[in-house]
Amino acid sequence: MIDRNAMALFVKVVENNSFSKTAQREKVPVSTVSRKISALEKTLGVRLLERSTRHLRTTGIGQDYYEYCRRGLEEFDSANLLINDRHNEVSGSLRISAPPNLSDVIIVPLVAGFQALYPNVVVRVLVTDRYVHLIEDGIDLALRVGKLSDSSLVARRLLNYRHLLVASPNYLKNTGHPQHPQELYDHPLIAFSLWFEETAWSLSNGKKREKVLVKPRLSINDFNGVQQAVLDGLGVGEIPSILCGKLLETGQLVEVMPDWHFESVSLSAVYSTRVNLARVVRLFKDFCVEHIDELVPYAEL
Repeated sequence: MIDRNAMALFVKVVENNSFSKTAQREKVPVSTVSRKISALEKTLGVRLLERSTRHLRTTGIGQDYYEYCRRGLEEFDSANLLINDRHNEVSGSLRISAPPNLSDVIIVPLVAGFQALYPNVVVRVLVTDRYVHLIEDGIDLALRVGKLSDSSLVARRLLNYRHLLVASPNYLKNTGHPQHPQELYDHPLIAFSLWFEETAWSLSNGKKREKVLVKPRLSINDFNGVQQAVLDGLGVGEIPSILCGKLLETGQLVEVMPDWHFESVSLSAVYSTRVNLARVVRLFKDFCVEHIDELVPYAEL
């Protein structure tokens, strides 16, 4: 018989990349973790982990076994959580991190809808542009933009979207509509940019790709500021569609050169592991998946 607790500890050791961290987080002695893993390896008749005083890594068969264990434990926990969901009132705290500029269009509406269903849940949101380490920073779930490089995390894609070139109707009425990326050099440009970065826009119409080296009239490291400058008629700006979609629907902004596109990017919900995932975190993740499309026009779901 395989010890399920030993399997769960093995998964934790791989994800924490440490016996001592696993012991600390699971509140058991390091010797217990080591003994359980050794007993699991003996029962299986294979070595799952290569250990040294400084390094820990999975063997080839150990990595495959980890993937199966993680999925199997997830299904086991999901079956139990299904029963618990029917009988227990949802309460507790939920700690979320998100990049800037998403609070008003995504975070607050999602949290408001979630708390309407589960009023006893307290939510804390950290808005930051730095890379957040979920365990070290005490974050239950993070919304992240773009490609995810940390293979130890579990990601659920919520939607894809593009950045758009937009301008105010009055601005375009006075200056005319550019038809080709090279014509943007004749317009004042509003760009999102960090302090010392040069900005370049790469656009494609499906057949050709054009690169515009932006010399902005105004650069600012805040998309809400870019959007306000464009609304005020200061020029053509680049704004994520998830931020400006409703303004496009109401006609307050107009997409410039709609046949030329930026590459799409993804918005994902990220959490540390599916195994023993806290109930409130799982419910919020599922709520995001179900309701994100109601909040974000001009997204590619």
